[in-house]
Amino acid sequence: MKEVKLTLKVITPLFMGGANQQAELRSQSFNGVLRWWFRVAGGSFEDEKKIFGWGGEKSNKGGVNLIISQKLNSQIFEKEFDEHDNVRQDKGINYLGFSLDQRFNKNQDNKTRREYLEQNQKFEIKLFFHPTLKEEDIKKFFATLWLAFNLGNFGSRSRRGFGSLMIEKINFEENDLTNYCFGLNFKLNSNDVNSWINNNLNRIREIIHPNARKDIPFIFGNEFKIYKIDKSKYLNWQNWREKVQEDRKGKFLKTSWGGNGIYGWKDLLDFMGFLLMAYRSYKQPDYEVAKSILQNKNLQNMTFEREIFGLPLNFFYSSLGNPKTGKNGYGDKVDLVEIINNKPHASRRASPLMMKILLNNYNNYEGLFIIAKSKFKPDNYTLEFHRRRITLPKDNIWQAIDGFTDSLKTNNLIVDIK
Repeated sequence: MKEVKLTLKVITPLFMGGANQQAELRSQSFNGVLRWWFRVAGGSFEDEKKIFGWGGEKSNKGGVNLIISQKLNSQIFEKEFDEHDNVRQDKGINYLGFSLDQRFNKNQDNKTRREYLEQNQKFEIKLFFHPTLKEEDIKKFFATLWLAFNLGNFGSRSRRGFGSLMIEKINFEENDLTNYCFGLNFKLNSNDVNSWINNNLNRIREIIHPNARKDIPFIFGNEFKIYKIDKSKYLNWQNWREKVQEDRKGKFLKTSWGGNGIYGWKDLLDFMGFLLMAYRSYKQPDYEVAKSILQNKNLQNMTFEREIFGLPLNFFYSSLGNPKTGKNGYGDKVDLVEIINNKPHASRRASPLMMKILLNNYNNYEGLFIIAKSKFKPDNYTLEFHRRRITLPKDNIWQAIDGFTDSLKTNNLIVDIK
């Protein structure tokens, strides 16, 4: 059985763990992400079963065994708070990590806080390839490896930029193949992110021989987009914010970014989080429609746009009285609902918008927005808010995401990669 050793580096906090959510490296989590990217790359079902295994009928063990034996240092995640110990409303990192530290005030000791594996640590993964795998199969696995580590993330909140890892070294039979592994370059050796990504994607297409899988995002299709933050134009956020928030009003409208520049991974992720937060803040028609439903008003048009960013989606209005308590503060959430045995069952829908942080050889960080469109919901599911059925825009269900990326491009905050 052939053995390959990967040396990996943690770029952004990694929230990976077991049933009790204690922070630890788990091979099952890596395998799940790799399988997903193989499907996104258009790999065949037969190749998937051969390389990654299959648990259905005629189950079989995969041809690649992944071993992690190391432990990494961990700590508890903490949001950023102001001088009054209240959570800062101008920080995108707080918005992206809202569920990782659920405190609104620094002194709320009863709120959940997640443990994470610290950034800048290194660890090793050993890969063992079964003798039955041919060289073409191993090539397809490495193509998947490139996608998972250079476009994807791992663990909780991975679609919001946490759990970014990079492969620093690939040792195969004592040879370092990091810069040329079956024609793939795993290290970003320059500031030319565009060429690096597209050259590798072209090579992956040659290796995988892709065909789109039904209802799964397809990286080589027109509905899969990659954009890079133009850090040199980051000050354009002020004009951009004024335009996208024109005619919006609200006590907690997100109008300012609390950063002073982009110098490291945290600044970059904070900035990207602010862009998403400001774009979604008090966005119409969702804000007024949800408020009217909570007020039990009759509406002809119950169209929401923001659900397309992922479900469930919470709405809360501090000005509305709670009918149960009589106190101010009332809300509910949009759910993806399936009826089973005449009872509603809520499900999640992962966001088609993903964030990725890259690190190159010059210690420069780059931020990517990745849009992976596919069928948004199964036919037998409905969207519901406060026990009322709602809809997405009929002409273009992706209207909110398209508006987000189009507005950023117009203001030169992002550039097209793919």
